[in-house]
Amino acid sequence: MFTFVQFSSEWKRLHHPSMNVDGDVAFFYEIYVRLHRLVEQEAAAFDEQLILFLLLYTENTVSIGLDGVYEYRYRSVGNVVSSWCESLDMSAEATSQVDRFVSEAVTKAPCSALRGWMTACVLSGDFSRLGEMLTWFPQEDQVMWRIFPDLRFREMMFRRLTGDWQTARQMLWADLAFNWRDKRGDSLAVTIAKQFRYETSFVEAEEKALLMEAAETLDAIHAEQLDTYTVIERNNENVLTLRHRDGRVFQNVIFPTPVPKDVPSHYLAVQLVTYNNKTYISGSAVWLNEEALPIWNGEANWNDIVKKEQDAAKFTYFTTTFGKRISLYEDLYTVPEDPEEAYYADMGIYFDEPNIFDFLGGRPNGRVIYFGG
Repeated sequence: MFTFVQFSSEWKRLHHPSMNVDGDVAFFYEIYVRLHRLVEQEAAAFDEQLILFLLLYTENTVSIGLDGVYEYRYRSVGNVVSSWCESLDMSAEATSQVDRFVSEAVTKAPCSALRGWMTACVLSGDFSRLGEMLTWFPQEDQVMWRIFPDLRFREMMFRRLTGDWQTARQMLWADLAFNWRDKRGDSLAVTIAKQFRYETSFVEAEEKALLMEAAETLDAIHAEQLDTYTVIERNNENVLTLRHRDGRVFQNVIFPTPVPKDVPSHYLAVQLVTYNNKTYISGSAVWLNEEALPIWNGEANWNDIVKKEQDAAKFTYFTTTFGKRISLYEDLYTVPEDPEEAYYADMGIYFDEPNIFDFLGGRPNGRVIYFGG
């Protein structure tokens, strides 16, 4: 078992370097100790990293509830706590104790260093800080890893474009942070904005105002997937005006590093993000020669990638807790056509499996019952 000093060091390592975890590290150490003792007594196997994973999930639940959104929305994720206990072969009674630990953490958490860091990044007006925060989730959040499509096709496209894996990875994380949409059509920024608004019901007035402002800022973000552009004006070494392949013009696009005057061409492939009424390069810019320009038809490239991702999902299956075999395609891409079913499915209640309404006596017969007010 880690000492408090050892845990503090490990907890800091598990978070973004710019995030100060001091505000609630003692709180999470207390949960860590309780979990560790329970696992030592009840689990058939032991894995320190699994305990840390559950602590990160608990922190996410306490702070923003982002993992919970996807836990309900996607059956392939399943019940995180139950799956965690099952992986350690824990008894039903021990599983109930773990569930209580997580629930108690949500009600007793004194503050949220994670939510504070996220809010500060959004409101900083600094695009690099915003990008670091949003890309941290697809890079590090293990629940999110479960809901992405097969990323090999995107990664290979970025690899062919950039010529090296490190830059390709950076562009992939930027794409997932700003351009990826879940099955409901929401970007990561939009989902975080919704969760910020939800959290305003449980915080003091000062933080409530900050969360509302951050939510509005996130909702206003507009992103453009990787495509080709032509430089039509050089404002200064960091600011250029670009014309999209489809003719749209983006004024005063801010580059993260100075653009040399001797760049090899006027054509480039980039991802753009508009944040706080300014447009930025997201990830890296790749300069193209005139011969390569026609190859990078963004619409055709993305249509091909999405088709490959969906085809791969159609041949991948998983089994739910209740024994229903479902294709990953159905889980990642489809929503029930019936609005009532769709509403409840987003809460993890599925009418084609045993659910709470079976316990209550059957479906609500077309009348949507809104839980939680």
